[in-house]
Amino acid sequence: MEKEIIKKIELDNFSNRIGLEMGLAIVNLAKERKQHVAVRIERLNHIIFLYVDDNLPADKHNWLRRKANIAKHFEESSLSVKYDLANGNMTLDKTFVLDEKEYLAKGGSIPIFVKNAGMIALITVSGLHDEEDHKIIIDAVREEG
Repeated sequence: MEKEIIKKIELDNFSNRIGLEMGLAIVNLAKERKQHVAVRIERLNHIIFLYVDDNLPADKHNWLRRKANIAKHFEESSLSVKYDLANGNMTLDKTFVLDEKEYLAKGGSIPIFVKNAGMIALITVSGLHDEEDHKIIIDAVREEG
């Protein structure tokens, strides 16, 4: 079965309320699946939703930030960047001169684009295997709507 790698989420509009609902949908889906996640949803200049499950270490904040930096920089999901790097035999450091302390090319961050406006937000998950971090975002957004 081919893996589904979504590069971006495109919506007709986005608001802090929509971000909150997306974040809660991910947290609730993780709870149903008995999974422990950290979730961060941010506009390009501020965080609008942040949750770290009690069972996760505090360093998940750092993982969320580094994955989000990848999606923000490349304007595509961190999972698609991970595969682009591997398929092109590239590295963040040598090819793009990006500090791996600040950027993490692992699945779990997807940019949110508004039609005719471009990228305006990011949704990031950490705590599971990186492909599962990516998948729970997609599953929750589809269930929401």
